[in-house]
Amino acid sequence: MSAEENGLARAALDRMVEALEAHWTAVGVRSSENDPAVTAAYRALRAAAAAYDDALYREHDEVTPFELPDPAPDADDGPTDLDPHRLSVLARWDFTVTDPRALNLATNEEAGSPAEALAMLAADRGHSALGNPDAGLAVGLRWHGATTWVLPTVDAAGDEVEWMDDAFAEADPDEVLCRFDVPVRWSQTGV
Repeated sequence: MSAEENGLARAALDRMVEALEAHWTAVGVRSSENDPAVTAAYRALRAAAAAYDDALYREHDEVTPFELPDPAPDADDGPTDLDPHRLSVLARWDFTVTDPRALNLATNEEAGSPAEALAMLAADRGHSALGNPDAGLAVGLRWHGATTWVLPTVDAAGDEVEWMDDAFAEADPDEVLCRFDVPVRWSQTGV
């Protein structure tokens, strides 16, 4: 082993410990479910772990017990079948059911569960009608926040609807073109 290689694993371990600390810190202060700082810290930690495993093997003929699957290819690793002219809008609103009876009454028919009532209400009034905290309160829902993503999507021929079997499979946070978050502190009367 050359003098240059001596201590390679120790240096890689130190970098991995630093990456673990940075990841822990980023997770502790994350601002959203897909916080870019957490994603960057995750990638740095993954790279540091791989470098440590490699250095440990070269220096001591040992490996770690961690298995790192191959990362997803980068966007410039080859052609993509995403069409920037065909877009998907993915939206999420989170609620707590505060009054199941009011929610059920709002559907104008008997629902089997609060989840079914909420789905019926969204289908009847449209998703955007539930994106307002005050509208949610009126039907027995306490609003917790919302996020909307716009992503390029796989270009399907014609009006194919096979995507409905796995509607969110293509929801890659790294592909988001535009994101709009409305946190819970947005005006919410009565709560």
